[in-house]
Amino acid sequence: MDRRLSILSETGRLRRVIVHTPGEEVEAMRPSRAEEELYNDIIPMEVVRREHSELKGFLSKVAEVCELKDMLTATLATREARQEFAGIMCSFHGAAHRLEELAAMDPDALAQAVIAGTPARHTRLEAFIRGLDFDLPPLPNTYFMRDAAMVYRDTSIASAMRFRVRRAEALIHRFVFSHHLDFKGNGCLFDGPALVRDGFNIEGGDFQVLRKGIVAIGVSERTSAEAVDSMARAIADTFNEPVTVFAVVLPVARATIHLDMAFTVIDNDACLVYEPVILGPRRARTVRIDAAPGKEARLTEVDSLLHGLKDAGLDLKPVLTGGADPLRQEREQWLSGANSFSFAPGRIIMYSCNVHTLESLHKAGFEIKNAKDFQGNTIDPLQWKRLAVGFDGVELARGGGGARCMTCPVDREE
Repeated sequence: MDRRLSILSETGRLRRVIVHTPGEEVEAMRPSRAEEELYNDIIPMEVVRREHSELKGFLSKVAEVCELKDMLTATLATREARQEFAGIMCSFHGAAHRLEELAAMDPDALAQAVIAGTPARHTRLEAFIRGLDFDLPPLPNTYFMRDAAMVYRDTSIASAMRFRVRRAEALIHRFVFSHHLDFKGNGCLFDGPALVRDGFNIEGGDFQVLRKGIVAIGVSERTSAEAVDSMARAIADTFNEPVTVFAVVLPVARATIHLDMAFTVIDNDACLVYEPVILGPRRARTVRIDAAPGKEARLTEVDSLLHGLKDAGLDLKPVLTGGADPLRQEREQWLSGANSFSFAPGRIIMYSCNVHTLESLHKAGFEIKNAKDFQGNTIDPLQWKRLAVGFDGVELARGGGGARCMTCPVDREE
């Protein structure tokens, strides 16, 4: 079987995708720490696992679905790999006193200890006084796969995460992509964990591959302008080809932490948008960056993201999140209504609670189905030219993301 990495668009027929089923890490979070962990609220593990299983179960019908923890466990098969990985994580968390113990664990236990957390065994007065619960803190955001890792063409990208509480996730992804034979591809395009610093950040929720040589990147709370410049240069120089990057300057707000909270491509000629940010009179500024190997980039401001894309040869018709009513738009955008995931051109999956967004999609020619409709039967989701599949996700949405956030595609057809 072909184990390549290949992402040339947001909508090509999906072949392989990585997910992480939420586990004990989401119930290790105290209400008093929810905001620090970047959550709107605490969430119950059993409910989010049930909701996530609908997403995973449906995707399993159309592609190969890989679990991050299984992939990590596979990379830890040798003693040398466990020593290396334990060293990386203990160094990051300042837990050198746990290194020997972690390195001696079996692969599955080590993967679990890093993701679900390692309870504290205090050896320092400062940590004892602070009453820290964990030496290696749990990673409750791990199920939002896209933030920490992405694939561009045949290379991997490890994110330069804005907040320290999420940087361990990018270290995990970088280790997996660099050590797992099925996910190495042609190497690492952008080593975010090595580059991250104050004012230099980029996350996968802001990075969208629209066509070979055309990328949209949000400049947001989580992605900096300097990192966008660096990414444009990395793409041009690595592939020795010109690249056009559309930098969308998003409002700094909880509702628009990433570009995919306001814009996702859903077909070769259509996109799902949050109107105030993408189309309205106060829409986000968009700058076109044309980067070529060995040359200075050329920057020009365009009227809007969609106008800029049209001039570049990509004409996308917008479908409005929440429909035309401003109140419904705002409510459904908050519940990740724009955050859809395409598994083939014109076929997407998203939260079923965003009923007005689904109505907009129906008016745009999409058949509307529920993920449960495909359980235990042989209905082919690809029989429809346009299809929007809803799945339960009210509790998942409280974590601050949608279907695109929870999926890291690594292989699509062109």
